[in-house]
Amino acid sequence: MRYTKNDIKNIPLTEFMAALGEKPVKAFEDMKLYYAPQRDDPEPMLVVNTNTNRWYDHATDQSGDIIDLAALKMNPNLYTDPRDFILKYMNEYEQGKELSTMARRPQEPTVISLDIKKVKLTDFMKALGQEHPVAADGNLRVYKAPYDDKHEPTMVINTETNLWRDTKSGAYGGIYDLAYELTGSCNMSELNQYIAGQMSGMEKSQKIEPPKQEQESDKPKRKMRL
Repeated sequence: MRYTKNDIKNIPLTEFMAALGEKPVKAFEDMKLYYAPQRDDPEPMLVVNTNTNRWYDHATDQSGDIIDLAALKMNPNLYTDPRDFILKYMNEYEQGKELSTMARRPQEPTVISLDIKKVKLTDFMKALGQEHPVAADGNLRVYKAPYDDKHEPTMVINTETNLWRDTKSGAYGGIYDLAYELTGSCNMSELNQYIAGQMSGMEKSQKIEPPKQEQESDKPKRKMRL
């Protein structure tokens, strides 16, 4: 599953705590007791009500929902919106669970002739329909984010490292991470098939018979002056 901002209100607080690496110390009826994720307390002081999906901190008398807890936990130097913090941790948590499930499930090997790890991200963007970047600066290329509904120019590719980063969401990585953002799939076979399919489509579209060139005379070619 891939969470979006529309799903945040329905995310169980217990799942968010698990994504933060916190496990309940005690449980009684609808209440679960945790160590506060935003502090290093010697005792568990945070109570989650699974019925109302809200929390209460006995140490500070604060209470709230998942967004309020994320605002306390996140680093304000890295995140301006607690919803982005929630989505990062929840989607990485879900990805980890899916990968764990895949590791326990036997899979048939998928034969892909393309060496995907060597595919240039700029070529992959061409395959996705963006022939040219919106802007370029040195080894950086700016593209419209293909995984964002608004398609804003927030995706930056470093041609030297062959890695990308989204200046808005903070998402980053290589070609597999980009394919994950586009498909929401954590299945390696599916990602391989998706990337190979996109690249194959581009190669087919480029297989156009070149125009016939007129015979040139024997006189020497003039050099182009820059």
